[in-house]
Amino acid sequence: MDHETLKKVQPVLLEIAKEVKRVCDENGIRYCLYRGTFLGAVRHRGFIPWDDDMDIAMLRPDYEKFRRLAPEKLGKDYCFQDWHTDENYALPFGKVRKRGTLFVEAKCARLPENGLYVDIYPLDYAPAQAERRALSGKLLHLFRVKLMKSGYTPWMEGTKILWKKRLGYCAYQALALLTTQEKLAKKYDTLVSAPPESETVYEQSALPVTYYFEKSWFEDRQDYPFEDTTFAGPRDFDACLRSLYGNYMELPPADRRENRHQIQELSLGDGVEL
Repeated sequence: MDHETLKKVQPVLLEIAKEVKRVCDENGIRYCLYRGTFLGAVRHRGFIPWDDDMDIAMLRPDYEKFRRLAPEKLGKDYCFQDWHTDENYALPFGKVRKRGTLFVEAKCARLPENGLYVDIYPLDYAPAQAERRALSGKLLHLFRVKLMKSGYTPWMEGTKILWKKRLGYCAYQALALLTTQEKLAKKYDTLVSAPPESETVYEQSALPVTYYFEKSWFEDRQDYPFEDTTFAGPRDFDACLRSLYGNYMELPPADRRENRHQIQELSLGDGVEL
């Protein structure tokens, strides 16, 4: 996404995030800016200049409350999406999308709602240290089968096929033929709800690398300036951001300052495709 297009997209993302904040504030739901969005708040007081998404995290009880209330409480121009609202959605976290916009990524399936979005990550209780690798492996396996069942193409790099990755997913495609969307989602949800309450949580993204955090970081919050408004984030920003990025105040090299989404179609809802 070029710089001029990004400058048109970021205000729409901010608009969606403000709507998420409104629903949370009005209904006693705790949320925190997360990942690059939180880094942007601390380092840039807004978007990282080259960032093309926004991330919000919620502890699982708050996430479930938001998921339950979203269809009723979100404004008519927005919708919440996860694999309970759309079986062909394959990600273990939700999105709030703006209706009437279009944001089609090369690797993603065609979904009934494919608009611009803000990611909403649930944070679940982590199992005991000795059990973490096994659980992460099971979740990653289920996630990859779900991707295949849902028609995602994670081996695409723009218009290029990464053949090693493509071949690696053949086994998951075969497994996807033997199960249903409902069974995959239910098994995943059962696994993440099994660990008992603890002081450590982890993000529900099914990435090969799992990030663990102190639960207290997402309970003890404060407001941070972000563009023309404020959002809540962990009060202990230094510990949180160091756990994700190390020396987070150091800018990456110029050749790594790029947005990561591979966009095939993009429209802001004004009838003009970018």
